[in-house]
Amino acid sequence: MKISTDFESIAKKSKRKQLWKTVGISMLGVLALGGILTKTLTELTNYHGNRVKEDYLLRSQIAYPNIQYKSWHFNPTSLTTGNFEANRFKSINGITVPYENYDANYSLWQNGDTTEADLIFQEDDHKPSYTMKEHYRSPMFYNTQFQTDDKTFKLPKELEIIKDMPGQAIEVAITFDKPYTYHELSQKLPQNVNLNWLWIGTKSNFDVSSLSPSDQLGILANNSLSQEDLNFFNANLEKAIKGKLFSKTFGTTTDGKHSHTFNLEDDAKDYLKANQTIDTATFKGAIITGTAEELSKLALADWIFASSIGQTVTIQPYHQQETN
Repeated sequence: MKISTDFESIAKKSKRKQLWKTVGISMLGVLALGGILTKTLTELTNYHGNRVKEDYLLRSQIAYPNIQYKSWHFNPTSLTTGNFEANRFKSINGITVPYENYDANYSLWQNGDTTEADLIFQEDDHKPSYTMKEHYRSPMFYNTQFQTDDKTFKLPKELEIIKDMPGQAIEVAITFDKPYTYHELSQKLPQNVNLNWLWIGTKSNFDVSSLSPSDQLGILANNSLSQEDLNFFNANLEKAIKGKLFSKTFGTTTDGKHSHTFNLEDDAKDYLKANQTIDTATFKGAIITGTAEELSKLALADWIFASSIGQTVTIQPYHQQETN
């Protein structure tokens, strides 16, 4: 009877040992699986976050008139969500002024929700635009081919009111009466007016004045534009086309016979076909900055189709200004 009891005790201990062994292996398996799952979720979320970053950095090379970024970073909000943010600024006659930060949410499932990152609004149709958060004035470009029966539509000629803004450095978007090369434009601007950015324009007949800054295509100039600068811009423009960065269609119109859609990809492709050398590449608008006294000299320039004031800053004694 004692031998039987010993066997039963040994069997029970063996079963308990086997049970704990099984539990231990199962727990290790669960932990390993959890680690793999966590790593997979993190990598997928990071992938979509990096897509948001890469798309923004690429668009910053081909759009955003006179808007630059000084830094960017990620803000993870959970294992499967996060936020990408870029700190941005403008240069107005060499004076750095703040601009809306860019931010876009991303997650495990999508690259990012950027629908509100660069929205602008107009208080009334065809009136000046402002950013959504801080209400910074957003300079606007106009299409020389746009026609409307709307009698309330009036092209802005805001260079005319700059004479009443003494002591300020001002940002102005000017739309040309026709395309000009960089060399032609540099001859037209007063010596102490800065050429910050050049707009490629549009071949459509759409009203483009309400496009957000992210949808205004152009090149950073900073008073100088070389063949290398144009090559860099064109390469990024082509990269954006291949990467389907311009998937949004803005509208459809008809000329009586045919229906036409307007999207940025068409403008980008058309520009690349015709503008490969700095001597012949043309632009349809520009962001210029300067003091009110210097900019007011352009008030009656017949080659300016429209002019729209953006941000302004009161000049202080400590400001270090730049002149062309």
